[in-house]
Amino acid sequence: MLSRFRKQAIECSRSFHSSPYFQQKDEKLHFGKFSQKEYDEAAKIVQEQVTRLEKSIKGEIDPRSKMGTMPTIPISPSLASSKGINSLSDILIQSINTTGPISLSAYMRQCLTHPEYGYYTTRDPLDSTTGDFITSPEISSVFGEMIGVWLYSVWVAQGSPDNVRIIEFGPGKGTLMHDVLQSFNKLRKDKVVNTKIVMIEASPVLRMEQWKLLCKSDMTGTTHAAELSDNLTSTTMWGNSIEWVDTEKDIESDAKLTNYILAHEFFDALPIKSFQKVEDGWRELLVEHSGSVNNTQPKIESASNSTDSTLVSDDLLNTDFHLTMAPKETPSSFIPKNNPRFAELPIDSRIEICPDSGLYANKMADLVKESGACLIMDYGLSSGVPDNTLRGIYKHKFVSPFYKPGEVDLSIDVDFESIKQMTSGICNVYGPVQQGDWLHEVGIGYRVDQLIKSTNDYKEQEKIYDSYVRLTAKDDKSMGKVYKFLTLLPKSTSAAPIGFLNL
Repeated sequence: MLSRFRKQAIECSRSFHSSPYFQQKDEKLHFGKFSQKEYDEAAKIVQEQVTRLEKSIKGEIDPRSKMGTMPTIPISPSLASSKGINSLSDILIQSINTTGPISLSAYMRQCLTHPEYGYYTTRDPLDSTTGDFITSPEISSVFGEMIGVWLYSVWVAQGSPDNVRIIEFGPGKGTLMHDVLQSFNKLRKDKVVNTKIVMIEASPVLRMEQWKLLCKSDMTGTTHAAELSDNLTSTTMWGNSIEWVDTEKDIESDAKLTNYILAHEFFDALPIKSFQKVEDGWRELLVEHSGSVNNTQPKIESASNSTDSTLVSDDLLNTDFHLTMAPKETPSSFIPKNNPRFAELPIDSRIEICPDSGLYANKMADLVKESGACLIMDYGLSSGVPDNTLRGIYKHKFVSPFYKPGEVDLSIDVDFESIKQMTSGICNVYGPVQQGDWLHEVGIGYRVDQLIKSTNDYKEQEKIYDSYVRLTAKDDKSMGKVYKFLTLLPKSTSAAPIGFLNL
């Protein structure tokens, strides 16, 4: 290639020296016909062409000159003091600046479970003074009692198996398990049952809270805290063995055990992916940090005109982090593309898909397919596809999910229809039913009436009644309608259990 350039350059140069005045009879000729001067000028032209070609290939910046100073991945927070990394926002900004917009699922996962800055790994979100939300078990112990009654009724219907394993996904402070065990152990009376408890919890903060509540008789000093940290096992106040595991993968199958699974407000915190339908398929919505791109994250519905104290002004809804549409298909675009459930949705439809929910739901179904039961309690849609439900919860108010990453709880509406589709081939699926209906069918009304009559303290009676209304009423400020219950039972089950009889 360079030889061709050189010959073309020489021919060009020669045209300027064809005059007799430039010819020397005794001059040595290159290639038999080019003078030294012609050759030198041609070489100069070739060198200039080669230099321009190299620049066009390499660019203006030599990447080796920045070796060791330009980050290729987000810096570990423990090594980042000199780099100005002081929060999860700094890490996310660095990642986006380095690699471009990140997936919504990656953003959520970092916000909730980052080891140093994650929401669940660094605090007790249910603390009575600093927590951001409250769950049904924390409102009244009657909620957990009803779960215990339901568990007992299913256990009896399955022949009262002697070896039981109760597993809870996302057990919070342990309040639900405490109330369930107290109720179940009271109802079984003198029947001896070998009951093992398994808590799926990765947060060391919440693990300690669970241990304090469930293992009170075992609290004799710091040695027991060390035991929890090292061996992840202990004994409950009722004498049951209890074990903590990081994930559902740590649960070993055991044909001798009948598994009963509880999952309260577990699925709503799983990372999701968001998509929008366009003319030629689906585009993934990614998390960007820039005010110069199209912000496709709509405001939380009714936030601007509602008087509800759980909603806030637009000041906490507008953030520098936001969603932007990928310009072309990403690998994740094939998730909705290959699902016939979304095929007939119109252009501009927006959907949320939780890939992790299928993994967890199938694990739950696999654990109870031969014997036992799984009870899923969460808020979401009985049918239909979630569209734009991701929100942040901060100090008991709704805020943008991109506000103060790592300091705000994130939640979504659970896609119960998807869970049913994924598990119906393994188990019998009943529900979802609204929480208010489920609690009344199990007997919460009788229990609340009993508690009110057991005291003459008017304030205590009012407290009991107010908690009952909040759990069961179906207005916008209560939980009776928005929360749903769904259960998985073995295929051998011939009838729906209590709580699902009126489907």
